[in-house]
Amino acid sequence: MIVSPSDGPTSTALRTGQDPSSDQPAVESDTARRKLSGRWVVIAVIVGYLLQVGWRVWLSRHLNVPAAHADEDGYLVAARVLAGGAGGETTDNETFRRMGYPMLISPVYWFTQDTFTVYRSVLVINAVLNALVFPLLYLYARRTLALSARTALGGAFVAAAMPAVVFYSQFALTDSVLGTMVIAWLVLAHTWLAGTTARVRVLGALGSGAMAGLLFVTHIRGTMVVLVHVLLIITVLLLRRSGWATTLAAIAGAGVVMTLDPILKAVSANAIDTAGNSPTNTTIKAFTTLSGLGRLLGTADGQLWYLCVGTFGLGAIGIITAVLPLTRLRALRVELTDASSAARRIIVTATLFTTLLIALTSSAALPPGDNRINYYAYARYIHMLFPLWLLIGLTALLSAKTRRQALTLGGYAAAFTLLTGAVVSIRTRVHGYGRFLSFDSPELSFMGWKWDHIAVTKPTIVAVVLLAGIVVLLRRPRWGLPLAMAGIGLVVAANMVVATQKISTAMEVNQYRPGTPLIVRDGYVHEGDRVAFAKQQVVWFLQYNHMREIYWTPLLIWDQTVDPTPPSGANVVIAPYDPPESAKLETWDGQRYGFRLVVSDPNQRWALWRKG
Repeated sequence: MIVSPSDGPTSTALRTGQDPSSDQPAVESDTARRKLSGRWVVIAVIVGYLLQVGWRVWLSRHLNVPAAHADEDGYLVAARVLAGGAGGETTDNETFRRMGYPMLISPVYWFTQDTFTVYRSVLVINAVLNALVFPLLYLYARRTLALSARTALGGAFVAAAMPAVVFYSQFALTDSVLGTMVIAWLVLAHTWLAGTTARVRVLGALGSGAMAGLLFVTHIRGTMVVLVHVLLIITVLLLRRSGWATTLAAIAGAGVVMTLDPILKAVSANAIDTAGNSPTNTTIKAFTTLSGLGRLLGTADGQLWYLCVGTFGLGAIGIITAVLPLTRLRALRVELTDASSAARRIIVTATLFTTLLIALTSSAALPPGDNRINYYAYARYIHMLFPLWLLIGLTALLSAKTRRQALTLGGYAAAFTLLTGAVVSIRTRVHGYGRFLSFDSPELSFMGWKWDHIAVTKPTIVAVVLLAGIVVLLRRPRWGLPLAMAGIGLVVAANMVVATQKISTAMEVNQYRPGTPLIVRDGYVHEGDRVAFAKQQVVWFLQYNHMREIYWTPLLIWDQTVDPTPPSGANVVIAPYDPPESAKLETWDGQRYGFRLVVSDPNQRWALWRKG
């Protein structure tokens, strides 16, 4: 290459009137500043991550046993099986059953078999994995959204503390890790598309494929992530943004990890009895009948409305700013000609498609027969994407060049929130019956301050008012952004504290009341004992509590109302029991079959009998 003399450092110095040698200290100073800035960011991310872990551990400090039956029990027993322990009965079905989360928590059983120690350890694992959302959100904000380091740190820290992320880390559920996985997938996919070297791009492609595969192995929602991953591969090939090496890495990463699903199921198949019903028929009817299609669209609308409310309207701005560029084809073509802009647009679009596909398919699969009013606005399946939409909406507001543009975005978001909320309001008023579980709606319950019924009007108004405040604050040149982030942070922190008290802790109260005997400690049951459980006329979740406590053998389940004779081989029986002065239940009389009473629970009306 021929270089003109005027291109060298000498000519530059002459034009600026500086001595050429004076450039060297300036370059060194600039390099030192970048290194110092980089170290500051690393320290901030590490400290922020530790604070996020500590926040989760502190919130769950009083939670000691599962309360979200029977999902938690199924995952814990599956983890026990993978660690070589006993299996049991779960309410899973073969369509929904996934072993990724049990695989992650199964090492706990290498160190302890005590069910209470296991559960506390799992919640700590949840906190460690769930808090990884913070550094991953920071990377998403910096790379995909091109936010400054300080804005990305503040926004990611607040978004990572949202109930949509933190709340389900208090339970042994896949929801506790899915947010980490889906954000890691998107961050790695951006590395694949925008990496500076071929090696980095291949590693990004391989990693994003692996994370998509892990999502598939962890939950049925991962199927939609894999579908979007495939669409991503096709898109970058058509746009010639990916070579064959990186494309094959993206395919191989997903394919190899997805093979864990049949392998883990084969390992655990004989030990786990899945008693759940498949949602296949419900899903097919949702797409093939008018009534089913109406239910599907109405429920999906409810999920989007919840997304708007749960992100204080910022999610609505995010959705709007993600959709509109896709309708302006000429501008979109221009955007896709630039590598960095194309990578950002593709990843934001992948976030959009993932949200919509999960919302639609989960709405189709939700069983109407469950009679749960939460299903009209059931955002649990897309909760893991809430922090991304909060950041995308925040970025759009910060990018607005004028006050008018910011107000227009806020107006569109408010209108979208009100419109989707109106549909939910109509549906709940027309079909306003069914059970409400605040467990499914921590944000709605808090913003509407209604813990026993679904609230629509009040959360919508609160979200729109908060959005207006955020829009106004972000137009303040100096302190607006910190004040807006601090305000959102206080709201999400208060939400989590109250939700923990009113939902998580309240759900656990009835599991082990004061005086409830523990099978191993108070019933003197030990390894080698064969335990039968009479499931009829007993509080339904007791089966799962006892199934976890008796870790060395599966429970022998039998219906004592059909045949009161316990299963052969059982030397311990857990059965309904009422004190003689109460006699409200049909007490199983163990003495008739050679058993003696060991201990009883007057609260939940069961007793443990031992043979001989």
